Amino acid sequence: MRCVVTNWDYLDKLCRKVAEQIVEDGFNPEAIVAIARGGWFVGTILCDILGLDELVSLSMKHYVGHDRKELRVGELKLERVESVLIVDDLVNTGKSMMKARELVERDVKDVRTASLLVISRSRFIPNYFGEYLEGFSWVIFPWNIVEDLSSMVKTVMREKDVWTIWDIKNAIRREFELDPIYLEVTNPGRFESVLKIMEMKGIVERLEIDGKTYYRLSKDFYRNP
Repeated sequence: MRCVVTNWDYLDKLCRKVAEQIVEDGFNPEAIVAIARGGWFVGTILCDILGLDELVSLSMKHYVGHDRKELRVGELKLERVESVLIVDDLVNTGKSMMKARELVERDVKDVRTASLLVISRSRFIPNYFGEYLEGFSWVIFPWNIVEDLSSMVKTVMREKDVWTIWDIKNAIRREFELDPIYLEVTNPGRFESVLKIMEMKGIVERLEIDGKTYYRLSKDFYRNP
């Protein structure tokens, strides 16, 4: 699985790129609907660039059952609005964006969509987007970095008992194609910060053996993975 790591500067650049497309297209939305959670950052930045005050959050979550997938949509209210821009950080399969557009179009005449990144396998291409990614990628955003790196760490650390920090980084590189040097360049110190948070939460334990620092998954984690 290939991972793409982003940072705040890169995403701000993509937001400005999307905003320029919108202005050049002559589209003047009265409100932005941000798909939670990733769309919040995008929506906030675009409101600033486009000079908008109306930012509405739309909660959409995928639940996987025994034999089917269900998309649940949170409550949305748009009053006296004729043009809306729906935004998200990533369009993967396109299902969430298509559902959001279908929902908003019930009450709004002119609805357009925007995303910072679009995966090539998506069934839906938004009106405006920043970058197009070939093939499936696990995109790590700054607002998901603790959640995503923690998930990777927990996955690889099941392989054995005791790990050095470089053991963990190299295992993540093998499993997820995430270069630890590139991660450090784009997000300095974040990996160590995530390990510290995991330690504070009782997910991993830090050990000192012969003057060297090691990590292992905690006993509590195995009881409540």
